This record gives sequence, structure tokens and C-alpha cells, in this order.
Amino acid sequence: MTADDGEAIAAGSMDESVVVVGLEGPGSPKPADLAALEALETGARNGRDAPDVAVLAADASKAAERAGDPDGGAEEQGQGQFGPAALPDAEVRVAVVTVPDRPTASERAIVEALSERAGTVLFASERGTAGEGVTGAVGTLVSLVREAGIVNVDLADLKTVFRAGGLAALGVGTGPLAEPVAAVESAFWAVPRAIETDPGGGVIVDVVGPPETSVTDTNAVVSAVQGRVGPDAHVIWGGAVDASRDRSLKIRLAVGGVRNARVAPGDGCPRCGTPLSVYDADSRRTLSCDACGFAGVSVRLRG
Repeated sequence: MTADDGEAIAAGSMDESVVVVGLEGPGSPKPADLAALEALETGARNGRDAPDVAVLAADASKAAERAGDPDGGAEEQGQGQFGPAALPDAEVRVAVVTVPDRPTASERAIVEALSERAGTVLFASERGTAGEGVTGAVGTLVSLVREAGIVNVDLADLKTVFRAGGLAALGVGTGPLAEPVAAVESAFWAVPRAIETDPGGGVIVDVVGPPETSVTDTNAVVSAVQGRVGPDAHVIWGGAVDASRDRSLKIRLAVGGVRNARVAPGDGCPRCGTPLSVYDADSRRTLSCDACGFAGVSVRLRG
């Protein structure tokens, strides 16, 4: 899936249609990527003029390379030199972007450019896609509204979580059935570390477990998720039974209303990419850039 060929791949959900517009780095897609994307073609558009969901799929690192700045230089380089001009009209328009834990200035610039083309930018990491990159992230998002379960998530739920636009995050994790909180922690661990979910205003929680999964287990999952997002967040949950799971849970999360994490010493300056330095002033630690003077960045305490 590349931007060069302008290919649009349509994906059918239960009653909705999803169109995925490719944006990835230089070179041909891997055969596994092509096979995964072709699997999303079932039920294309359902005969409608416009899709219900339009997805712009992007790998921020590869897009930065395409822009001619593989080492994370000036933000000015490469903006507007990649991808389609716009997404198709749809009820939900989202850019699904895979990002490294410590994005460079150029990768941040790519994300900013994408945010102008879609109502919501949904971040994912390699940890949250089982190494499948942006293809796996798009597949996870589509499956949330496509797969049938005992409690289904649908387009209306997606619209609710992404209603405010802005930034969102995707996480997938697993854990023992006896420890549902551990499964939730695994899903949040898969969220890019450059993202803070604490202010999240809405979240879809999809719980997949073996036949013996109980209401108590599901309630424990939902409660643990509520403790990791905003106090007034709208939590929507769905669930499915997978007989092949051996007393384990799989948790998929889509959290809306997140924000870029505060950076840590050594992270690239948002303005020029130079590693930030830390300074103590009036009992408060802040970061600043010795190269361009950018200052006043709060310090994030990394775990």
C-alpha cells in the first residue's frame, strides 16, 4: 500500500463501509502487507456513493524518509510532499499513524500535516500491532466495528469516541483470564509512549476471551480502563468469545481525546530536533533547547 499509486482499498464492516487510502514509505509493500490489505476488501462500500469511515494509513517514520529527512532535521522539510491531497467524505475521517516512542521533529511535522487532512489522528506503535505496522493498526481499527460478538461495537460508537477530533491512541494487549487488570495494563503499554491517555474523553474497550469469561472479568477490565483515562470519559465496551483462547484475554482499546506526552531530557526539540536539556528553576524542572531557544517544556517522568 503506497501513496504513489493512489490506491484506495475498501473494507466492509458489519453494516458500514470503510475505505483505506494508502500512505507509506518508499519501495514496494511487503507481500504480507498486500495480503492483509486485500482481506479488508470484503463488502466494499456496500453500493454506496461514499464510505462511512475513511482511513488514511501512514507510517510517520517512512513518511519522514519520503520527505527527504531520515534523521529528523528541520520541520520545514517535506511537508505536503506525501500522500493524497484529501480523504474521501465520510461520517468518520481518521488518519491511522504508526509512530516511534520518541518521534523526531520531522515525524511530528508529518503528524501535524496529517491532522489537517483528517478529523482524528489515531496513534499506534509497533508493540500494539504485533509487528505488523500500519497495516496491523488499520486492521485492528476496522475489526472493532466489523467483527460480531456478544456485545457489538459499531459506527455510532466510533463517532462518539472520535467526536471531538484531535488525537486518539490504539492499544492491544493480552493477559491471563485470572488477571484482567494485567491484560488492560498490557494494552495501555502498547500505546505509543509519546502519548498520554490520562485526559482521554472517550474509549472503546473490546474484550475477547474464552467461553468461561464472566461478567465479573469484563467489569474488572472496564474498571481498570476507567482508571487510566479522564474521570468523565465515555467508556463503551464490546465483547466476543473466542474458544481458541486458553484462559487468556485480549484487550483492544481506541482512546479519544489523548494528548502528546510531555517530553523527557534527550528527546528531540519540537522546533529543530536538537536533544533537549533539563534545567531547575524555582523548584520546577523544565526543558529547553540550547540550539534554538525553545523553552518551557514540562518534564515527563518516564517509567
